[in-house]
Amino acid sequence: MRTLGRNDLTAYLVMMAPHLVELHRVLKPTGSLYLHCDSTASHYLKVMLDVIFGARNFRNEIVWKRTGAHGGAKRWGPVHDIILFNTKSDQYLWNRVYEPLDKDYIEGFYRYTDERGRYQLVSLTGAGITQGDSGKPWRGVDPTQVGRHWAVPQPLVEQLVGKERASR
Repeated sequence: MRTLGRNDLTAYLVMMAPHLVELHRVLKPTGSLYLHCDSTASHYLKVMLDVIFGARNFRNEIVWKRTGAHGGAKRWGPVHDIILFNTKSDQYLWNRVYEPLDKDYIEGFYRYTDERGRYQLVSLTGAGITQGDSGKPWRGVDPTQVGRHWAVPQPLVEQLVGKERASR
């Protein structure tokens, strides 16, 4: 079986290893690392980060799509880079990012308006039948008749869980 051998990629990985070890050493317990790399080295760097940070502290592989392909005659053109997101522990700081919605998106998905503004109709049920409270009729509607159950929308679940944690 052949290994990577002596080449530019091997030299790059050998150079990166001590840098990543040192970054891990100086990182706060609540800190995180975003490593931007191209697709030729990302899988090697992912394994290296798993060894240094621990596989349990890998959070995401973020694919950064380029604006255009660079096609070659004998392969598919590279159209993305990779950002590997690792944390030092499971107690990392996460700042949720919010961006304004595109006007066309708002008009397409929030088609209804009233005196309070735009809104969309959402289902209050989830797939499957349950025997618990979420499967019982409410206000004359029985979701089990159509193979469903009452489900709390995910943003509301996150809000309720946050309030629960804050009250502890």
